Amino acid sequence: MPVQFVHLDSGETDTTESFFSDHFLRARIDDNKPSSKGYDPIFEVGRNANWLQEHEKEIKQNNLEYEEDVNQYICLMLAEMVNPRSTVLARQYLVGANSDAGQIAIDLKLQSQKYQVYRINADFLLFHLGLFSSYTNILGNKYFDKGGSYYNAAACSLRNARGGRSGLSDVLEKLSLKFGKYVDILRYMKNQSSNYFSFHFKFSNEDMVRFQKLQFE
Repeated sequence: MPVQFVHLDSGETDTTESFFSDHFLRARIDDNKPSSKGYDPIFEVGRNANWLQEHEKEIKQNNLEYEEDVNQYICLMLAEMVNPRSTVLARQYLVGANSDAGQIAIDLKLQSQKYQVYRINADFLLFHLGLFSSYTNILGNKYFDKGGSYYNAAACSLRNARGGRSGLSDVLEKLSLKFGKYVDILRYMKNQSSNYFSFHFKFSNEDMVRFQKLQFE
């Protein structure tokens, strides 16, 4: 759920979802990383089941080039991250960048729980590398493979839990395949926004210190 806040510099009221959406989409445009570059949609209207089955590979390839759903996911997750209520699940499943989330997932019986472990750690790694680390501009592609593998594991676990492909599993797959691209967009967004953190949110100092330490334990 979006959190309403007041900008410290301008005094204007905004919501976290609107704030992140505006900054992220502007960064994509300014950094020449459009949301549907090379997208050539295969129209499915009037196609029968046999045609869809025969062209499943081509449809999926085209769909993976469409990224408006990824834009929405990233903006919603950023808005959720600065919501104090979201820290409860993070405390349970979050590991450091040098640790392996799979060591937690392997002991879980439910695919839905495995999905939560991998997604939470993938999201935190994405935002840590792109935004929250003070070393974002010198980390390069360190941890990119790990972030991509976490999103891939999250997508697979979600498909297993729900019995097949879904819109969310597609988003996670796109993040898996283009993890570095989205880190770069977030880094660009951070570097272009002088007032990026000009909002008030209610992480306790203890939570912030813990999250920062976790990343490099």
